[in-house]
Amino acid sequence: MATLLPPPKRQKVYHGIPEPEPELPKPSPNIVVQFVSEDDGSSLAPPVNLPANVSREDLQVLVNKLSIKDEDPVPFQFHIDLPSDAQTGAEPSRVVISKSIEADVLAHPSQAFTPEDVFVVRCSPQSVFRVRPATRCSSTLSGHTSPILCAAFSPTGNLLATGSGDNTARLWDLNTELPSHTLSGHRGWVLCVEWEAMERKLATGGHDNHVRIWDPKTGKPIGDALKGHTKWITSLAWEPIHLVEYTLGGHTASVNVVRWGGGGVGGKGVLYTASSDRTVRIWDANGGKLYHILKDHAHWVTTLALNTDFILRTGPFDHTGKHPSSDEEACPAHAWALGRYNALVSANAETLISGSDDHTLFLWSLFPSRT
Repeated sequence: MATLLPPPKRQKVYHGIPEPEPELPKPSPNIVVQFVSEDDGSSLAPPVNLPANVSREDLQVLVNKLSIKDEDPVPFQFHIDLPSDAQTGAEPSRVVISKSIEADVLAHPSQAFTPEDVFVVRCSPQSVFRVRPATRCSSTLSGHTSPILCAAFSPTGNLLATGSGDNTARLWDLNTELPSHTLSGHRGWVLCVEWEAMERKLATGGHDNHVRIWDPKTGKPIGDALKGHTKWITSLAWEPIHLVEYTLGGHTASVNVVRWGGGGVGGKGVLYTASSDRTVRIWDANGGKLYHILKDHAHWVTTLALNTDFILRTGPFDHTGKHPSSDEEACPAHAWALGRYNALVSANAETLISGSDDHTLFLWSLFPSRT
């Protein structure tokens, strides 16, 4: 006897509102795009035919592939200059592409476009400099035969001094990245190196209990080794060149302005100081002796100026002149600068002008002209 199958269940009828069918996106038109540089207007790539709904990120990828030869992509900002339209009365405008050309430009209500239009897209790079990883090694300085125990850059950054367990110190020229000199003399490991502030000398300390001074230009030792320690040298320090020689005291309120001058006894230089105590004081620049106290202002003295400011400021170390590399070269430069100053004050004495919050300016001629 055959088994009878049950009748199929009746489908439940849904009496609600039917769901609307999803609308398909409208097809995007194709447009002709010409990429040009914002800086000089040069073409970055030949005209290309693109869908108008290409996103800004995709435009960046396309421009980098067409124009940039480097492996690192450059982010761009894109915009289109829309001309004036006589029919609609629209004025010229600049439209920045933030989403796509279709969303930002074609949907512009004041413009009418045709399929034959060429869209000139101006590209502005957003990053001029590329940040490279700091772990990339520019070069390798080879020469030491034992581990390097210490290193120090020179004050100008042009030289590097290294000390090693091979009993030597080496100087390296960082402009050429080549060895400059080998400093031999220690009978033990070189444990520390230290540059003099003017880069004229280099000190090294070693496991042999000695300190040695070297001339960086020649690589030769200066004098004999400094002996006295009974154990190895682990640290060195030069006396700083900015020690306080003397203190100029006398003002009873804050000092507002300080100016260098070339006057004084024998033309050795003076210092002018202006203070909120309503006085201007003139000091000997070499010994700190007080020459004059000017007390004519009725309020704070806030500014000072000299008729020799330019001459004093453009000496042998200005950016347009020669930079002496040694004391021997600096002596003629100092004499030349002093000659310029003397030529000026031989006709007109050094004159000081002081300004105060009492709404007055005073002219002072304190030192006679050098005839």
